[in-house]
Amino acid sequence: MRFLKYILIIAIQVLSVTSFAQQKQELPRGLVTAFQQGNSISLATYFSDRIELKIQDKEAIYSRSQAKQIMAKFFAKYKPKSLKKKHIGGKPNSPYFIGTLFTNNGNFRTTFLLKGNGNKAIIHRLSIEVE
Repeated sequence: MRFLKYILIIAIQVLSVTSFAQQKQELPRGLVTAFQQGNSISLATYFSDRIELKIQDKEAIYSRSQAKQIMAKFFAKYKPKSLKKKHIGGKPNSPYFIGTLFTNNGNFRTTFLLKGNGNKAIIHRLSIEVE
């Protein structure tokens, strides 16, 4: 009887760990909304103090304010229509997102690398490349 109790406890622990690992990761809703609306001001609230930003063939590390201006120019040229998720993965405190940004002037492969900062996800790397 005691043996069955141990087996049951182990089975419950294994099931709880696997169900926890399969929980769906999502981007913060405000980040997705800011990106879909082309709102560089709201999007910049999710930027790290220094962000690695790659837009098409230009890649560098920028301050939050510089990245906000660059994204404003990008959104002015390519008005977003929608952002479609292809894949989300990574660890709970450092997820990544791969998706497609649909704009009025073409589609872009979009990749975010986020890191947890307390209760808020912060973008450390953002890549936007022609698809």
